Amino acid sequence: MAVYTQLQENEIRNIGADYGLTIVDFAPIEAGAGNSNYLLHTQQGDYVLTRFDNKTLDYATRLGRLLLLLAEHKFPTTRLLPPVKGGLTITYKGKAVMVKAYIVGEMYQDLDEAMLRQIGAAMARLHQLPVPDFVSNMLTYGWLRLPSIVDQNVDPEYEGWIANRFTEFEQRLPQELPRGLVHGDIFYDNVLFDGKKLAAIIDMEEATHHYKAFDLGMGIVGMCCRKSTVELYQARALVNGYRQIRELEEGEKKALQLLCEYAAASVSCWRFWRYHIDTRIAEKANKHRQMMHLAEEIASIPQARFLDAVCA
Repeated sequence: MAVYTQLQENEIRNIGADYGLTIVDFAPIEAGAGNSNYLLHTQQGDYVLTRFDNKTLDYATRLGRLLLLLAEHKFPTTRLLPPVKGGLTITYKGKAVMVKAYIVGEMYQDLDEAMLRQIGAAMARLHQLPVPDFVSNMLTYGWLRLPSIVDQNVDPEYEGWIANRFTEFEQRLPQELPRGLVHGDIFYDNVLFDGKKLAAIIDMEEATHHYKAFDLGMGIVGMCCRKSTVELYQARALVNGYRQIRELEEGEKKALQLLCEYAAASVSCWRFWRYHIDTRIAEKANKHRQMMHLAEEIASIPQARFLDAVCA
């Protein structure tokens, strides 16, 4: 989360009033990338205000509907606060605005095996929920940006690599794998812990109807890797936690390594677009290559070793 649209105090107080909140104090939330976010301290409690700078009202409404569904099923994630006049969001100066309850918790970049098992179990519970008809059937994260990055001659080696990898993935990814409601972006900074107990999996904005095992692949990339190396014992802990709730099919086990590679490549694609095409940020110019090298490292692991270390 970050701040892209600066809201003034009177604007934040006006928005708060639309949600029945009396603002005591507020502060911008600078971490992450995406929308404009503020932490609100109110007489009614602490909340997060999100203004969707690059998303439509329809998108924000669908996200709100998803959060309500997850609350109904008691999935540990962000809780939506509806406006006092009804609906799920409001529009302020042409942009959708959402308010969510603030979750007390910490992000841990170094997750131990017990924490990873909790995350894996929560992912499995998510995958067993009914898939709402308003959730997209397409995985757009990263790959949606592919046409805008190839042949730009910013990093020709990478641009050729990612285009070739996308073609290979289209040919190699099994089409018959089980699908369900997946988060799509479970990195360590989208998981909150209260001490060592899982508090929430947040940022459901990439949720889609896709391969369940893809979520595990993205989770391994986002929580079980150090630079360009997969920590297989951590990946095993995540998968073991998942299998406590939902057993993997044989086809999912065999495809998991490829899905990890696919996930790393998709993140590299997004990073290249974000830091070279959308907004040039010199200090992050090579972040896409970190994920490129990780994808190559994953591909280099003998499949029998990967399966034995992670899925046996």
